[in-house]
Amino acid sequence: MKENYFDTVAKEWNTPQRQSTNEDIKEIILDGFEKSSLSDMKALEIGAGDGILALLLSKYFNKIDCVDSSEGMREECLRNKEKFSADNIFVYDEGFLENTTEKYGLIYSHKAFHHIVDVEGELKLLRKVVATGGKLYLIDFCTIPSEFHKDFPNFDGHDGFSKEEIHTYFENTGWKLTNYEIIRYGKKDDIEYEVFLAVGEPK
Repeated sequence: MKENYFDTVAKEWNTPQRQSTNEDIKEIILDGFEKSSLSDMKALEIGAGDGILALLLSKYFNKIDCVDSSEGMREECLRNKEKFSADNIFVYDEGFLENTTEKYGLIYSHKAFHHIVDVEGELKLLRKVVATGGKLYLIDFCTIPSEFHKDFPNFDGHDGFSKEEIHTYFENTGWKLTNYEIIRYGKKDDIEYEVFLAVGEPK
């Protein structure tokens, strides 16, 4: 079994820059809802990593289920849950979606989908667990050069996504794209990038 890159970096993942980004993403997500309506809502995070974004959102939601394929990241998420006494956060591996009967008013993912090989397969699973009137907030990179991930060993994901690709993925998997906007700009190793927000609702 090949080593999971995120297992090796989990303990050092939450840098000040990532903390600041998560604070911004929290506000972007909350801006899409009346905060008073969230206290009874269940949320699901795909690619939750060390759980910092879920922790920031947890005081607004009834509960947040966090899914991540990295054992190291799940361990960090559990540590952070205990550290901050976030009793309404629950942590699972990727097999959770196949078996859960939960329905979520919000499903969100921050820069995890470009690591998912079968994007349509994932979106079909999420379509099954979204509540009536629920929303999907997919946040990820716009199309980026392949060298962006040159330091990521055995990267087999996607070099970001174009708006057209996201529209097609949604259309093929039972989602309606209701909003698309560029929400962040950045630079990594002289490579400029953009981050988009795509909001979907079940068709």
